[in-house]
Amino acid sequence: MLAGLNGKKKKYNETMKTLFLVYNPKSGDGHIRAHLPDLCEYFTAQGYETIVYPTQAPMDGMERIAARGAGFERIVVCGGDGMLHEGVNGWFRAQTDAVLGYIPSGTVNDFANTHRLPKDVLQAAQIAVHGRREWIDVGGFNDDYFSYVAAFGLATSIAYDTPHEKKRVLGTLAYVLQAMDVVDFAHWENNCVTTKIEWEDGEASGDFLYGMVSNSRYVAGLDSFTRGLFDWKDGRLEGVFIRRPTCLPELNSILASMAKKSFEDNPLIIQVQSPWFRFEGEPVAWTLDGEYGGTHETVSIRVVPQALPVALAQEEEESLDH
Repeated sequence: MLAGLNGKKKKYNETMKTLFLVYNPKSGDGHIRAHLPDLCEYFTAQGYETIVYPTQAPMDGMERIAARGAGFERIVVCGGDGMLHEGVNGWFRAQTDAVLGYIPSGTVNDFANTHRLPKDVLQAAQIAVHGRREWIDVGGFNDDYFSYVAAFGLATSIAYDTPHEKKRVLGTLAYVLQAMDVVDFAHWENNCVTTKIEWEDGEASGDFLYGMVSNSRYVAGLDSFTRGLFDWKDGRLEGVFIRRPTCLPELNSILASMAKKSFEDNPLIIQVQSPWFRFEGEPVAWTLDGEYGGTHETVSIRVVPQALPVALAQEEEESLDH
């Protein structure tokens, strides 16, 4: 009797695919915990033998995926943009060909908004296992990778310095309050960094209030920076660099350009596309997908074209910028 059952069980397991679910239990308001039984039941019903891992510390998810990811046919990460960042870097380190699915449960969810992934957990789970596989561009940052943005300068540290409890209770308002604590509104020069920036068709040097290189429609919940330029598989990255304002009218002109979502006529704002960027200057703290990316004097950023297989909605996406 037992031999017969074991035989049937083995045959059943051999027909199952494997899925690795890695989630951040503290992401957003922590509601993902309540959905775990439903997620596991759904993945099993779709023919996946599922291993679940809740992350225990920053970059824990990346290390776990790097160590075990090659043994799965599908990897699904659940959390905010930072959790996806860990998933992407773990995927590259694992040298796997598994499709990467994403269930957004963070506060801002820029990647999910860009790729129109639903906030509903079970709807996103359906896409994670049945969505079409698309090979998208990612950014290379020295020896690391980013899924949608690398940034430095004004208030970029709030993405990783804002306490989780504040984000859980206040949502995006927590970032605004944190910015009021870290930005020196009286002396704008104290918010700037000095660096030289090079890209395919040009270069710029000086003091910069803010800089970013992205492959995303949305950054910090805004679509001001890359409107009309973003394409997630064109082999190019978008750079936006804001020079230090020296007076109130210059600051107001920057704010006006952002409000209009048009930077062409503002000499204080550089907006370019390039397959690569290089930075050299004073030590600069970087943010990668909302996570601390280290402090660097030199940085090399490059596009890694159509390198990452992600699960997106089955229907064809409409143009994101037109």
